Amino acid sequence: MEYNYEKILWEGYGLRFYGGNRIRTGYLCKTDKGLLEIRKNTSHKKQILFEYDIKEHLYQKGFCNINRLEISQQGLPYYTWEENDYIVEKAVETEPLEEEEKQTFVIGAKTLAKLHNVAKGLNSTAGYFAVKNRLKIYEKRRIELLKIKKRIEKQGGYSALDLLVKQNYNYYIEKIEQANELFLEAEYEKEMKRVEQQKTVCHNAFKGENIRKDEKGNVFVTGFSKCTYDNTIVDLAMYFKRFLKKQQWDVETVENMFSVYHNENPLSLQDKKMLLALFIYPEKFLSLCNEYYNKRRVCVSPAMLERMEVCIEGIEKNEKMIKWLQTI
Repeated sequence: MEYNYEKILWEGYGLRFYGGNRIRTGYLCKTDKGLLEIRKNTSHKKQILFEYDIKEHLYQKGFCNINRLEISQQGLPYYTWEENDYIVEKAVETEPLEEEEKQTFVIGAKTLAKLHNVAKGLNSTAGYFAVKNRLKIYEKRRIELLKIKKRIEKQGGYSALDLLVKQNYNYYIEKIEQANELFLEAEYEKEMKRVEQQKTVCHNAFKGENIRKDEKGNVFVTGFSKCTYDNTIVDLAMYFKRFLKKQQWDVETVENMFSVYHNENPLSLQDKKMLLALFIYPEKFLSLCNEYYNKRRVCVSPAMLERMEVCIEGIEKNEKMIKWLQTI
């Protein structure tokens, strides 16, 4: 295996390999240019180019705590070897921020705001504009949930999962409709045009291992491989949901998270409505329903049932967040 990495570094980048070890995201190498990480890319080449453009854009605008991609001897931010694409990036010794601490999420919210603010205006020839038309998606999911309920009711007996869906159907169908109404109030389609004009970027994986710090306490952001052009409110909503998943409801921390984000990257009234809509929309519940019912699973696994139970148990915290968002 080490021989492969040695060849990639030498043939692709003209670098000498002095040993290394496997890490969670790839292979950490000692080279004549310092510590570098090699990772095999599984996405489209355009996504690699988009990731490269984002990182260079951020770096040039002063957001430097990122792992920049090395350029191969062919002038590309990847090297193709044996029909696979490999990325080489600078490695920095860091560790993930502890999500058991509430202050971590305040730091994370401020970092996310800076990232969103600096990333505006990115012009990438990769053209990775992947904004979802959520109005169409929400209507499609509403119809799917109606069909699932009818399918359950036609059955002779109910599984534990069927009962959970039946018992909570009215709550979730109402949430889908509320989210749809809020997006219409926020003039969603105009907002999408604004995103396209301003070229705002979503990280799409701002959580856990991708928010790190070095020994001096400097915060680094990694995991840019899922970035797309999109409304940055999507990232913010997902980070708030991450907080609720990891922590008990605490209005002071939520207010601090919102405050530090808003100070760095001010939110308009339309942004706030979209944030509320994204919180109301029961994405996790519908995702689990799709995973089981639309894929025609034969039986309900204990893991699937547990995930659905955890999702439903989160309703109380989610409702507290919704009520708070309605006040901002």
